[in-house]
Amino acid sequence: MKFYFPLIRRFPIPVLLIMRLVFVLILMDLSRWLFYIFNTAQFSNLHFFELIRLMFIGLRFDISALFMVNALYVILLAIPAAFKYRLIYQKITDWIYVTLNALMIGLNLVDVIYFRYISKRTTSELFQFFGNSNENIGGLMWQFLVDFWYMWLIWLVFIWLLYRFTRFFVVKSPVPVQKTSWYFWQSSFMIVSLLTLVIGIRGGFQLKPIGLVNAGKYTETQNIPLVINTPFSIIKTISRQPLKEINYFDPGALSSRYNPIHSSSRPNRFLAATPGKKNIVILILESFGSELIQFYNPARPKSITPFLDSLFSQSLAFDGWANGRRSIEALPSIMAGIPSLMSIDYPSSPYAGNKLEGLGTLLQDEGYETAFFHGGNNGTMNFDAFAKAAGFKYYYGRNEYNNDSDFDGRWGIFDGPFLQYTATTISRMKQPFASAIFTLSSHHPYTLPAGFENSYPQANDAFERSVAYADDCLKAFFRTASQQPWYHNTVFVIMADHTHPDVQTAYYKSPLGIYAIPLVFFMPDQQILPKRVHECAQQTDVMPSLLSITANPNTFLAFGRNLFDSITTGLHFSYLNQVYQLQNGRRLVQFNGESLTGFFDLEKDSLLQNNLLPKFSNESNEMELELKAIIQQYNNRMIRNKLTAKQ
Repeated sequence: MKFYFPLIRRFPIPVLLIMRLVFVLILMDLSRWLFYIFNTAQFSNLHFFELIRLMFIGLRFDISALFMVNALYVILLAIPAAFKYRLIYQKITDWIYVTLNALMIGLNLVDVIYFRYISKRTTSELFQFFGNSNENIGGLMWQFLVDFWYMWLIWLVFIWLLYRFTRFFVVKSPVPVQKTSWYFWQSSFMIVSLLTLVIGIRGGFQLKPIGLVNAGKYTETQNIPLVINTPFSIIKTISRQPLKEINYFDPGALSSRYNPIHSSSRPNRFLAATPGKKNIVILILESFGSELIQFYNPARPKSITPFLDSLFSQSLAFDGWANGRRSIEALPSIMAGIPSLMSIDYPSSPYAGNKLEGLGTLLQDEGYETAFFHGGNNGTMNFDAFAKAAGFKYYYGRNEYNNDSDFDGRWGIFDGPFLQYTATTISRMKQPFASAIFTLSSHHPYTLPAGFENSYPQANDAFERSVAYADDCLKAFFRTASQQPWYHNTVFVIMADHTHPDVQTAYYKSPLGIYAIPLVFFMPDQQILPKRVHECAQQTDVMPSLLSITANPNTFLAFGRNLFDSITTGLHFSYLNQVYQLQNGRRLVQFNGESLTGFFDLEKDSLLQNNLLPKFSNESNEMELELKAIIQQYNNRMIRNKLTAKQ
């Protein structure tokens, strides 16, 4: 007796659409396994179950890429019209499906080989490469075909499978009877398809669509290329202006001019205690520009930050400078020594998948427990993802706080209760620990908890009231912390993420003053000597300084200096509107990427109103060379994925 198992080949469009998309996901997953197999040495740290976990997580990024690439195809099949069942229409949509997905899979296969050269997934820089007539594209493509012929063969196999699957499973016909109910269900299918597209492209229901930096939430930076896929990487960076490789100096001259690699840097000033494994608490204050703080701005008639004024007088206080203008630009500067010297913040850039060793990573190597605290909605500005990438193991946000009775209605948990929660949570951490805390109540719309609206008569407006409230919350935090056993062995670093929006003074509106922030180191019992130091201290200096006073033995990369080393020179660099700035506290130069556009004497012209070019050519030329060296190190290391000392 013979048994026949007839295979159904014809399906309604909704079912067929799901089948085809799932089949592409399977092919994408197979290409990820090929990526792993051909690059196993790069992921030797992964055990089997961790590998399976990352492969599963990768589906989220595959689904996002799948819907981005297939959006047109989905819409064409979801249109509530009878003509979509015609044979010619089906052939056209089949051709679109095969073509789009063959290209997507082909791009994913490129990195099976190319990854070994760049140690990251290919980004939109690929198109810059193909658009360069000097790259001899034809010759390179031919060489690639010869050297890696088997990859072309593998791609052809994938295309054949895609083609055969498309030909074998087809749309069920004839056209259904066109009744009102038929149009209703077809329209419903269209709506569901569009909603699914939006959710799929966003990568879920979270606040912001997923990006490259989100992969850092799930694994260490060196494993990020295994989680994401190449089409996703390219699409997410295609609107980003890639950096250009620069060759102002040859390699030897470049390193002698400026080198971001730090090795065995030890403190020789400002420290009364012996360097060692001290606890670290980094307080990043939302929008606390120097103008707001009477300690930094004595001309201010009334203090709205009495606690900070008092604390800073007992601290080592520098002339602080932000490296960017946004909160998300502050985190890479503070936590990884990476300033914002391009037109987009690092976590949103094509280079977010680069390997880096942040402050948390280097401290974890020495036995530190690390955590990042921000009372905002989890996922806000990708803080959680970048904190993880920088080596901060635990993240505590609004979800972890888990009490929305303290929710401000917009951004997250009010600073008062969240800072108390933070102090309590830190007390449960194993010493030594490193914690970064980002406040939020001084962010627009400057909401205060009930009962605090009239508490700060010295404040002039809603923003200043929110600053005064945050100052009160910090006072309460330090009161609680001072009663904990870890307090007296803790280094506190207090600074702002960036300056505030409601600037009143001309200086703080200037191209330099818009970066002026507090930057202070404090230890109980004056283990860090209190002093007001009129030297440039930028956010990228925090990481080298903390690693120095905690006697961290690692060699690392940071675009900053050790503030506890008297040999180093204070610098501050920034980038805004395609103009670079470099200042040393006395002079400032502005550079447009090709030539100097400004040179200013800060001691006589703090508002930058008297451009001294072409005067003082020797001094301006020397600063230009230093800035060029910084830019070359920054651009080329970003492009070549060399943001660690080991690379």
